[in-house]
Amino acid sequence: MRQLEQAHIAAQRARDLISQMLAFARRQRGVRRPLRLAAELRQSAQLLRSTLPSSVDLRTELDDATPAVLSDSVQIEQVLFNLCINARDAISGAGAVRIGLRAATLSGVCASCKAPVNGRWAVLSVADTGSGVPPAVRERMFEPFFTTKEVGRGSGMGLAMVHGIVHDHGGHLLVEPAEPTGTEFRVLLPLAATPGADAASPGAPLAVSADRLKGRVLLVEDEAIVGAFMSELLAGWGLDVDLCTDPREAERRLAEHKATIDLLLTDQTMPGMTGLALAQRAAELRPGLPVLLYTGFGEGLDEADFTRSGVRAVLRKPVDRDTLRSALREALPV
Repeated sequence: MRQLEQAHIAAQRARDLISQMLAFARRQRGVRRPLRLAAELRQSAQLLRSTLPSSVDLRTELDDATPAVLSDSVQIEQVLFNLCINARDAISGAGAVRIGLRAATLSGVCASCKAPVNGRWAVLSVADTGSGVPPAVRERMFEPFFTTKEVGRGSGMGLAMVHGIVHDHGGHLLVEPAEPTGTEFRVLLPLAATPGADAASPGAPLAVSADRLKGRVLLVEDEAIVGAFMSELLAGWGLDVDLCTDPREAERRLAEHKATIDLLLTDQTMPGMTGLALAQRAAELRPGLPVLLYTGFGEGLDEADFTRSGVRAVLRKPVDRDTLRSALREALPV
């Protein structure tokens, strides 16, 4: 079970990273929500340990009581990874790197934008045991393409990306000498003002009601393995499932009004017909039929088309079980 859980976490991270890359290419802001970062950073540190050489002693000091921040978890992970790679290079691959998280009231001057800093923040810190940062380098290290590494060893974009992400979150950066030697980067992130935000925690399973669902679902999925898994999952929740691997066959079943169908659940990208096109046909053949659509690439789809086609929710791949169950419960007739 533990291996399956780790595989599931890896799949979620891959999904989020791909979405972040697509958003970056389109200059779109990622989805932000109130997050308590301790659990997120703890998982990221586990991934980092597998990528760093054994000569690097990676330590974490994460305060679970740190209030939530309004953030994009993938971008925060990018900040952490870039700072840790910078720390690894600062110690030449041998030494200690310490990751910290706490809430603190700090003041000073931002090391990258030079603005005055004052207030209470969630402080993500990365400290190394290197030789420190010379003043001349400190003045330029957040500039794009500035690097002190040999040609071919670094792009000079790591700290520039950190600067961009942190300031887009409304935060700032402090760079201080570490004890007894080295440098400490402090990422200051504004605390979330949303009531109850402290309860949000990335990776925490949502509570699922034990009551069984009722109804007949027409499931349309062209990948046989995925279709079999989804069918078993839905049946386990109490639903009757009709699986179609061909959207054209699903269209024919929708046209057969003698067949009872309470909800259409369909993939978006399929040969012959998209899920949205199938939803549009369902709206014509069975007006009012609720539709749930899942996709790995939802950008560019028109929300107005969803509304006209009876699409109640668009779910991202890999589909989160709790999100799917909640959407089914809301869409199925009582």
